[in-house]
Amino acid sequence: MKQQTLEGFPPDTLQQIRRQSAQLERLQHQAVSTPARQQELKQLQRSLRQFENDVIRVASRLEQQEDWHGAEQIFDGAIRVLPESQPLISAQRELAERRQLHEARVRMELEIHRGEQLQKDVAAYERLKQLQGPDFLTWLELKNFHRQRRASAQALQQHAQLALERGDYVLAHRALTIAQDLYGIDLEQDNSQREQLDRDLKLANSHLRPAKRQPERRPQKSEAPLPVEALKDALDAGDLLSARQHLNQLEQRSPQHPQLQPLQTKFHTQVTNRVQAAIKRGNDLYSQGHIERALAVWREAKPLDPENVQLLANIARAEKVLRNLRALSAPAGSEPQAAERQ
Repeated sequence: MKQQTLEGFPPDTLQQIRRQSAQLERLQHQAVSTPARQQELKQLQRSLRQFENDVIRVASRLEQQEDWHGAEQIFDGAIRVLPESQPLISAQRELAERRQLHEARVRMELEIHRGEQLQKDVAAYERLKQLQGPDFLTWLELKNFHRQRRASAQALQQHAQLALERGDYVLAHRALTIAQDLYGIDLEQDNSQREQLDRDLKLANSHLRPAKRQPERRPQKSEAPLPVEALKDALDAGDLLSARQHLNQLEQRSPQHPQLQPLQTKFHTQVTNRVQAAIKRGNDLYSQGHIERALAVWREAKPLDPENVQLLANIARAEKVLRNLRALSAPAGSEPQAAERQ
């Protein structure tokens, strides 16, 4: 008896798999199970799964090489050995579906090729008519030619309908366009058939037409939370410069915020107290003759209330006194130093 083999596998693979499958079935039906037997079961199951994976891999390679018959034979041989293997049965069924689809496309392409050739013949006959006159073809020749055109157009319509069902819109559109051209204006065509062709062509066009591009929607930036808490924290910490920044943001973004007015009042009160305290401290230093220290205190307070008239006057007075003092203390013949400026 000739030993069965499987293309792409060692000669004794099928016999080995058959023995392993039979051994696995015997072990599964044994009532007593020992650790050694469990280990043997797992090893047999791994070996059979590896065989299934190898069969699917080899069949896939043959399919990619357009050897559909060889791929089918691989599955047939493997399933004869493992008739209950669901992975092999499923893979073989999927192969058959892809093969059927591929065959339909090939047959359709052949019909398209015949239709394109008839299109060229129509154009050639029209040129001959112009050269020889309308009666250069016999009635029988013309009848046979029209029959070929009609048969090809009808076959293309049938192929196109199947292509539309499977979503192959490019091939369907090509076939329908050729069919429409083959019918032309000189072939009688059933109204329902013409309407069906128009509907199918419209359907194919609708899927091939570029979708209208929607304007790109930019993701909306999530607004930062209102700086209410940050403003409160800055006021509590006495950081009036940061508090001013947070207050300005709150005034711009939420002028009707219920906490805005109380926070404004608190801020201006703190600013007024801080500036008045700076003015008093500077006056005390000034009266004690510490003019430079008094000027530093007033300058430090100036950013809190840049328009405070008393503060500005004190700074100007102190700067003038310092300029005069430096001018008096400068050596004879030397230029007075430039006055300090804010």
